[in-house]
Amino acid sequence: MKPMELRYLGHAALRLRAADQTTLIIDPYNPGGFSGRMGYAPIPYHADAVVCSHAHLDHAAIDDLPNRPHVMEGDACFGPFAVQRHRAFHDEYEGRRRGGAVDILEIQVDGLRVVHLSDVGHSPTPALIEALRAPDILCLPVGGNFTIGAAQAYEWLQRLAPTRCVPIHAKTPRCLLDLLETGVFEAYIPATPSDAMDRQMGSFIEVDSAMITFEEWIAALAPEC
Repeated sequence: MKPMELRYLGHAALRLRAADQTTLIIDPYNPGGFSGRMGYAPIPYHADAVVCSHAHLDHAAIDDLPNRPHVMEGDACFGPFAVQRHRAFHDEYEGRRRGGAVDILEIQVDGLRVVHLSDVGHSPTPALIEALRAPDILCLPVGGNFTIGAAQAYEWLQRLAPTRCVPIHAKTPRCLLDLLETGVFEAYIPATPSDAMDRQMGSFIEVDSAMITFEEWIAALAPEC
C-alpha cells in the first residue's frame, strides 16, 4: 500500500492524497487576497473533495480551485477520508475579536489521524486535549495575530503530543500578512541529538501507518505555491 501524502500548499491549505489516490484539500486560501498580501499562487491541483474549517475566505476559497470537488460539510465521510469537527474559537474571547468559532478538523485516513487546528486562537481546553491527543500528524498554526502565536503553539504541541507536526499559518516571502515567521516557533523546540526539527523536507511528507515511529518530529515544510 502506498503511503499517505501530505502536501503543504501555503497559509493553512494542505492536500492529502490517500493510498488509493483519492485527494482532499483542506482550507484553500484566496490567491491575491488581502490587497495582494496573500501572494501565494492559485492552487494547481484538482481534488476529489475539499473541507473548510470555517468561512473566512483565506480558509474557504473553494471557487478558486481548478475544479469543483465534493464539499465535506459537518462530520462527513468521502472515500477513505472521515472528518470530525471539534468546536473552538478564533481568540481567547470566544471569537468576539477575531471572527467567531472555528472547527478543528480531525481527519482519519489510511489508519492515520490528522488534526488541523484551523485558526484556533486560545490555549487547549481539557475537552479538546482529551478528544485530540496523540494524533499522527498535527497541522499547527504558529504565526500569531489571527491565531495562536509561537508560545501557545508550543503549548498545543506539548499537550497533544503528536508524532508529526507541520507548522502552518505563518509569514513567508509570499504571505505578507501580519504574522510571525515559523522560526519564532522553532526557537521553542528543545535541541535534541536526533534534531527533532527537520528543515529539509521540501513541500510534502509521506506517512505510512505501519511505519510511523513514536518519536515526535517537526516537519517544517516549505509552501509549494
